[in-house]
Amino acid sequence: MRWLSVVGGLCFSWAPPAMADGTPVECGSVDCEGVREMKALFVAQINFAGVTSRFSMDLAAVGFAPPACADGSRAPVPGPEWVAGCRFAYRVTAVTGYPDAPATFTATAQGAAGTAAAGVKLLISRPSWDKVVFTLERGGVRRFVGWDECLPAASFTCDAQLREGTQNIREIFIMERAFLQDKERYSSNLEELGFFPMGCTDGTRAAVPDSSWTGGCRFIYSVEVAGTAPAMTYIATARAISGPIAGTTMKINETGVLTITPVPGMCQ
Repeated sequence: MRWLSVVGGLCFSWAPPAMADGTPVECGSVDCEGVREMKALFVAQINFAGVTSRFSMDLAAVGFAPPACADGSRAPVPGPEWVAGCRFAYRVTAVTGYPDAPATFTATAQGAAGTAAAGVKLLISRPSWDKVVFTLERGGVRRFVGWDECLPAASFTCDAQLREGTQNIREIFIMERAFLQDKERYSSNLEELGFFPMGCTDGTRAAVPDSSWTGGCRFIYSVEVAGTAPAMTYIATARAISGPIAGTTMKINETGVLTITPVPGMCQ
């Protein structure tokens, strides 16, 4: 799934970021309630910004409404700015926005005393529009949370692992088509196109071999342009560099034909 966001007059698309390699997955733990709802809060803010070009301190305004427990009870809230779920309470702690500053927000979740979530704290932050940082703290130990956590087992199939690359390379195709209509040429400069893929949820990005590549989380991206206008062509490449799909290469050309070359034994 992909969301369109407009911030300060800049239009760009956003896909859920990938997890950093090695991030624990605790689908059956109480922590997952907080993880799932913090992801929902993040998506609600992104959708709100897509309409209003800003983030909000008011979680009700962005449409974030975490469910209560099965018996109808909710976590006690520390103050009026908090929103209660079952065992966690949530609030936005900071928002900045255009025209005075880049649009960012930070939100937190706090486990309720007397429940299995007591002492658990989560934080999700969007320090820039191409980055997200997501952490969970329990017993004084903080770790990064992957976007893949607390999802069904089907989310870890090969197709799901490839999703970052397929979504982003198709986005490059859309951007090249729009760029051609505006400039009457293609571009090998991904920054010029406005392509800024999300990194991992620990704030890191895939290492690139040189400046012609741009790093996402599991994938790196580049475009090669050939010919001169009006007879120009291009090939965009996405290459997986980590996880069970490392080495897999995707390519798309100006006609929209996508090819995927897996590595031997991928996901086996």
